[in-house]
Amino acid sequence: MRVLEISRLGLFKGLLPEDTEWIRWGSSLTADEPVRPEAPSLGLLTRTLSRIGRREFDLIVLPAIHPDHVHNQSKIKLMSKMMLRNAAKAPAVASLVHRLVLRGARAVIVDVSDERHLCDTTLRLFPKYTLYFKRELDFGVLREPLAAGRVRPIPLILPDERRIPLPREKDIDVMFAGNIFNEPRKRAVEEARSLAQRGFRVFIPDKPLPYPVFMEALSRAWIVLSPEGEGWDCYRHYEACLAGAVPLINRPRYQRRLYLEDGTHCFYYDADRDSVAERVVALLADKPRLSGMAEEGRRYVLANHTRPAVARYILSEIAALS
Repeated sequence: MRVLEISRLGLFKGLLPEDTEWIRWGSSLTADEPVRPEAPSLGLLTRTLSRIGRREFDLIVLPAIHPDHVHNQSKIKLMSKMMLRNAAKAPAVASLVHRLVLRGARAVIVDVSDERHLCDTTLRLFPKYTLYFKRELDFGVLREPLAAGRVRPIPLILPDERRIPLPREKDIDVMFAGNIFNEPRKRAVEEARSLAQRGFRVFIPDKPLPYPVFMEALSRAWIVLSPEGEGWDCYRHYEACLAGAVPLINRPRYQRRLYLEDGTHCFYYDADRDSVAERVVALLADKPRLSGMAEEGRRYVLANHTRPAVARYILSEIAALS
């Protein structure tokens, strides 16, 4: 299969490195990436357009446009978004995109933004048969006529699945590392801090950790607090599993797919009703169970949350339509 991937992730570059042309669209990830795109150049653009014209690609992977995303964006990207938003208002443009770009190839959209809504510009710009894979997919608000039958959930990927820390002594009972900017995180962290007064080993750094140090700390922890951030899904959920810890995650307030299973890979709690401190105390009473869950969690994320694994999932959803 020959793939053109325009995304921030390099999903198919990880699965089919020799058969995937990857053009990076998006900000950098939190860790060194296991796959790298070719440096942008006029030669890359010319070659890609030529291959599109010759109908060489079997699958084209496209990003969601999200014109309202303006933070930390280059001038070229902002101008491109504005042009695409204006183009999407003309119904004839979608037909033109299909005829000139997508004809003869399958196409999918990958949207890993924090927002729970779909991008209207993207839905209008690309043909109706294009599958739309959405990270923060809220099943309760899928009412857009253009989205009918097209939308699928997609998980977050591990930033770098090669960064499995060496086994270490579990000298941290509970930890949290991250920005504290919303109420669920504030309450959870305050309760975790209170456990230090009861003799529990609590680690909550007051500044960002270098990624290798962060992963090492996760490996030393029994339980990793992972309340929601900008979106409910969070890299920390899966990084904790990779490092050999058990994440404790607040349940989402909307209808969405949960990738980690409660009591098997992680634990969930109700942010409005549960005491995080008492939940942590109860969970720490059964460390053999935590050890087994940590091993199962690592196996699970390596099987389901790497670039190749998510690319295979996308292919399976395409095949199900055939």
